[in-house]
Amino acid sequence: MPWEALDHTADAGVVVTAGGREELFAEALRALTDCITDVDRVRPRERREVQLVADNVELLLVEWLGEVLYRLEVEGLVAAAGRLEITDRSDGGLTLTGEIAGEPHDPRRHPHKVAVKAITYHGLEVAVGPGGWRASVIFDI
Repeated sequence: MPWEALDHTADAGVVVTAGGREELFAEALRALTDCITDVDRVRPRERREVQLVADNVELLLVEWLGEVLYRLEVEGLVAAAGRLEITDRSDGGLTLTGEIAGEPHDPRRHPHKVAVKAITYHGLEVAVGPGGWRASVIFDI
């Protein structure tokens, strides 16, 4: 599994690893969904386009996961997967273009684990090293 739970006293968190930047974001989406419900029970039947901009990779990850949470709260879309491309902007920032794939929330198929209220900046870290990309993210529950 490319993510693991991060022990935190009052919130939930994950450490995600991947070979590339886009793969890291896609796995972070799956990790967030798995905190909320069993991600393996969610089918990618519907797609929502996403375009985001941020000043750095950490802020872009928060925006991406915030968009996943927004789609759940507002549209009832439980995310199963993400397909995206991240491009570097001339001003040093980043643009994310892609889609979130999932299906409408069905309490019978998507049993509730925890209610994630927000993606936090506390302990947020995205780094690249010889083994690939790694991110630590804390969710406010």
